[in-house]
Amino acid sequence: MNRLAAESDGIVFGFTSRNARTYKSMNYHRHRIKKDKTLWSSAVAVTEEADFFDISDDSAWSCNAGNYWWVSVDGVRIVGQLGERVAFFPRCGNHPGPWHGYPVSVTNDEHYEVPEEVISKWESGKNPRIDDLVAGRMRKFKI
Repeated sequence: MNRLAAESDGIVFGFTSRNARTYKSMNYHRHRIKKDKTLWSSAVAVTEEADFFDISDDSAWSCNAGNYWWVSVDGVRIVGQLGERVAFFPRCGNHPGPWHGYPVSVTNDEHYEVPEEVISKWESGKNPRIDDLVAGRMRKFKI
């Protein structure tokens, strides 16, 4: 996605290829500004973070609650500073946006259990995102 604007609280990107949504990389998920916020790994560029959201939107990796989720192929990439391998993009309540997201792990916070409907999307189709082993680990709350 293209960088649209730099704002005091983050960088705005747009527009997603499927739904023309905007995304904001929030500073407090990049730098320790707020103690209770998870942080992206320094190995994840801000542009990659926005691309994760674009891929999730384009692939319709959303759950019944309207949140988007992202994982690398077979969940091998660490995206968070605490070893998180999954990214979460909460449903944007301030339509038209921008959306934002951050790394999550059910092992760090039980509220971030990857929903079954998302795991099923990731493991099905012509080009599955995750294999049965990774899907099983997610279902057992190990990833």
